[in-house]
Amino acid sequence: MQGLYNAGGNDAVDINHQLQMNSLYQVVRNRLFLETSSSISQVNTNNSFIATDNLTGDNNRTNARNFSISPYWTPKFGQYASGLLKAGYQKSTFDNANNSSTSTLYPNPISDSDSFTREARLSSGSKFNLVRWNLNYSAQDQNRDSGDDVRFEQYQGDARYYFSRKYNVFANFGYENNDYQTLNNDISNGFFYTFGGQWSPSQFYSLEAGYGNNSQVTINLNPSANFTSHITYENRSVGLNTGNVWNAQLNYRLQQAAVNFNYSQDTTTAQQILAAQQVFSLTNPFGDTVIDPVTQQPQQFIINSPNLVNDVIINKTANLSLTYQSGKSSYNASVYNTRRTYEQSTEEDNVYGASAGWQWQFQPRLNFYLQPLWQTINSTGTNGSNNDRYDVALGLNRSIPINLGRPLLMNTNLEFRHIEQKSDITINDYTENRATANFAVRF
Repeated sequence: MQGLYNAGGNDAVDINHQLQMNSLYQVVRNRLFLETSSSISQVNTNNSFIATDNLTGDNNRTNARNFSISPYWTPKFGQYASGLLKAGYQKSTFDNANNSSTSTLYPNPISDSDSFTREARLSSGSKFNLVRWNLNYSAQDQNRDSGDDVRFEQYQGDARYYFSRKYNVFANFGYENNDYQTLNNDISNGFFYTFGGQWSPSQFYSLEAGYGNNSQVTINLNPSANFTSHITYENRSVGLNTGNVWNAQLNYRLQQAAVNFNYSQDTTTAQQILAAQQVFSLTNPFGDTVIDPVTQQPQQFIINSPNLVNDVIINKTANLSLTYQSGKSSYNASVYNTRRTYEQSTEEDNVYGASAGWQWQFQPRLNFYLQPLWQTINSTGTNGSNNDRYDVALGLNRSIPINLGRPLLMNTNLEFRHIEQKSDITINDYTENRATANFAVRF
């Protein structure tokens, strides 16, 4: 729980709750499990006016509450097959979402929802040497209190025959049955298939290609333990993310440095994005943990988030990051790009961002840090706007030993932060200069 008192405001105490709970209970050893999660957080309702915490942006945020429960069973059929049967329920609610500024800007604001998921999988066991196979089923029904419901459903199977360690052929087939509202009613459901082969001359690289109404090419290149890469290109005629689809992961590590690149495309909803958000282990778009100087907990808000609308969203995200450690200093730098398409409107977001960070431990238990960040959002459509955001923070962290009946550490922090947002909509312009002193003791 977070209580904020603004002495220069309305003399009221603003109470905000944050919660992150995850549990996994083993009902029957190695067979039957019960998974639960729950979260409460505050989020920006749209990306036109972006706040980073509860100290600002009261008119553009809402409380998001999520609860989920999922029992699942992992049967084993000797050496012949193994499986998974899983069912889930998720409840998402949003305080005052329909009364927020999103309702004014967008005709289809986010609503409370009940989601039901089903998942089944059966995979070949060690008895199958030359032929390996998988059968999969997944479905999610998102029932909303207002607006159109959403269903994602897929039946899928694949089989692979190994001529040798280097060569194999495969067949991939299935059926897509998705249902959601789009602007042009262009959902591509039906049967899909891919036939192809894989060449894997060594553990360091492989090439796989398949042809069908969902074609694909995959390259794995791992020339050393320090460099790994996986790149996939698909041309899909059936299912989600139709057309040309890329996914890539490249990782290079040295003794004191690491370079990572990721590119992915997915189809989701705002409810799913918020349910997956980790409130107390949140990272910014560059992968760095964001610490709130007031609570000393990772910050609750993300600045690269979609508008909270009842829509299906197509995300295309690229992220390049660099980290370097030298003596008592650590450095990081990142750039990213996110493109979002809202299926029920003409709205599109094109987001670019860059950040850097320097942390220097110049004395024992005393650290200095500098964190600049820049982000620009170009939104097109009926309510489109251009917003540039600049954020620079510098501060000192120190741990002080104290004794309150037993030895403890008091974490102290002094931070200076400048935030500026420039928009072609005047009401979204703002500048903030903040000095924060924090003292925290964990018992």
